[in-house]
Amino acid sequence: MNGRNFEYFGEDPFLASRIAVAYIKGVQSQGVSATVKHFLGNNSEFDRHNTDSIIDERTLREIYLPVFEAAVKEAHVGAIMDSYNLVNGQHMSQNKYLLNDVVKKEWGFDGLIMSDWSATYDGVATANGGQDLEMPSGLYMNRKNLLPAIPTGQSFRRQY
Repeated sequence: MNGRNFEYFGEDPFLASRIAVAYIKGVQSQGVSATVKHFLGNNSEFDRHNTDSIIDERTLREIYLPVFEAAVKEAHVGAIMDSYNLVNGQHMSQNKYLLNDVVKKEWGFDGLIMSDWSATYDGVATANGGQDLEMPSGLYMNRKNLLPAIPTGQSFRRQY
């Protein structure tokens, strides 16, 4: 079902974590920042901008998060790329629980969280959700959309 399997290290959370950590450390030992992707629940290529991966907390913690957690805590990865899909009703680019609460606060990630290409849908919601950079350009995360949010109290400070 997943058209991007060629970009992943497998479905086993333990094995994929071990491979990812070694790979990231190797890349970053050369002075290059590694980026892990696609965070999170990128289960289908079909209608990937609208697919909603409904994942309970236990499944998140046991299956989906371990590779990313190891990348952050063990390999100190420089960047995380979020995915196109929604997880539990929110686009990953603006999923405050997963990006801010889990990745930034719980895991202590202080690197860059970027969108997949054209995976940003709302500049203010994305900035508040924890994404730092919209790729490949600032279609939504730009002065026109973000500056008016400041005086209205729609703050988008880093949430950790």
